[in-house]
Amino acid sequence: MYTLINGSPKPINSNSLYFLKLISSNIKNYKIFELKNSKYDEILDSINKSDVLVFSFPLYIDSPTSITLSFLDYIIDKKIKLTNKLVYIIINCGFREGEQNITALKILKMWCEKVEAIYGCSVLIGAGEIVGKEKYRLISRKALKDIKEFSNIIKLKEKRKDIITTMDLLNNRIYCYMANLSWNRKGKINKLSYNDLRVK
Repeated sequence: MYTLINGSPKPINSNSLYFLKLISSNIKNYKIFELKNSKYDEILDSINKSDVLVFSFPLYIDSPTSITLSFLDYIIDKKIKLTNKLVYIIINCGFREGEQNITALKILKMWCEKVEAIYGCSVLIGAGEIVGKEKYRLISRKALKDIKEFSNIIKLKEKRKDIITTMDLLNNRIYCYMANLSWNRKGKINKLSYNDLRVK
């Protein structure tokens, strides 16, 4: 059995949940939990029945989200051991380069050692807001291919080298331009002016 955990605090349409659903389409006998509205006892019950655990969360200042960290700390504080459980990790960030997720990944690897879990592999996704959106299919096709490969690794329950995705078809200038357009649109929705969004 597989336990899939979404560590995004986003109320709806989180990218982390989207990536978990991509993974789940390739496996059987799984449960998806969202940390923001699930009870720890329910998640732990599922973990006890599983041999594979998959975390998915966005990068928040070089770290997992606070709700993810709280859950990881809870398991350590309760002295719960996850011996022989395989752990896989999906981290997505707003930067173009997937390498930006490495520090957060190190935190999860140290946690695996602490709880005696087996670290399997991770996929570190750059430009998480773009990957999977239909209108960006062309520029995110490499990332989607990498996620599919990662999904097969999980299905086979293998240990592999970490997968790092970067939006190769976008340079930093174009990516920043697209990001600014998106922020300006969101600013208008929230009745903020162009100047309101600028650092003073």
